[in-house]
Amino acid sequence: MTLIRLHRLTALLLAAFLVSHMAHHLIGLIAGPEAHLALSAPFRAIWRQPLIEVLLLAALVGQTGSGMRLLWRGRAWRWRGLRRWQAISGAALAGFLMIHVSAVLAARATGTDTNLHFAAAGLQSGFWALFFAPYYTVAVTALVTHAGLAVLRRRGQQAPIITIALVGLTFGLGLVLMMAGLIHPYAVPAEWRAAFG
Repeated sequence: MTLIRLHRLTALLLAAFLVSHMAHHLIGLIAGPEAHLALSAPFRAIWRQPLIEVLLLAALVGQTGSGMRLLWRGRAWRWRGLRRWQAISGAALAGFLMIHVSAVLAARATGTDTNLHFAAAGLQSGFWALFFAPYYTVAVTALVTHAGLAVLRRRGQQAPIITIALVGLTFGLGLVLMMAGLIHPYAVPAEWRAAFG
């Protein structure tokens, strides 16, 4: 299997999870954190089946590893136009995923429920928000940009990079504001904020 095929195959395996994960966040943005938590519960029961988790983690490792190899092999700094944006957004997304998935797995190993409260705790913990606000905004912008460009390029369509990036940026900023409690009333319970002092 070629590197690009591995990258595309693992992307397909991750797509179902990412669509449902982002749908929970979109519902939370529109209807509030309680709606997010209610919607995510049945999906978490599916995604947390041991075999499915192993497949998702394997796909994530394959996706990130093949993406970084493609980035290095292609020497992205020489690329122009959409390919450069595809590479930059992919690198940003890979960095986020390595940090985020490691944090989720570490928290779960200590018995912490990694629901919306876990993600939002840093945004409601004083100076930690200075890290988490750009962290989540860049991650969502990178995800929407990388996936959007991949889909449009695969279909042979001209990709309006500014439009795609602005959609991602708007969604990312909206999620940050929602998790910070600035769109809907939302206070993360103290047990999740305790990790931030």
